[in-house]
Amino acid sequence: MRRTFILATIAFIAVHAESGDLAAQPTGKKLVHAVLTKENATEPTTTFPSDTSKIRAIWKGNALKLGDVVGAVWIAEDVGHSALKDREITEATVVAYKPDDDGVFSLARPKEGWPAGRYRFDIYVNNKLAESLSFTIEPGVTIETH
Repeated sequence: MRRTFILATIAFIAVHAESGDLAAQPTGKKLVHAVLTKENATEPTTTFPSDTSKIRAIWKGNALKLGDVVGAVWIAEDVGHSALKDREITEATVVAYKPDDDGVFSLARPKEGWPAGRYRFDIYVNNKLAESLSFTIEPGVTIETH
């Protein structure tokens, strides 16, 4: 009797898991991982000089599903202006097409230059925070534009 119950339970779980009736259990794996780099660089960094032309967030999926939405939000946490504290700079989204999909989100230097301070890059999968990366812009030389 007990064996029949166990086999029936396993069959029930298998059928309903395939049909999507059961919620997926967390596996402890990150669905996406990101690193920050300077434009055209491959080495990850979390500190950028103020003359950096573009900051890139290179991301790689792990166990994504077709149609998952990968979103990015760039945030100025503390750049010396109280009005800009924890302020969203920009956001973007892409749709995943394979489990190990990858891509790049980037942030270009503003015309007036980067305000020195603390920033953050948040990456989401289906509106759930997957990873948060803090970085700083150091004061220094800024390229002049004419």
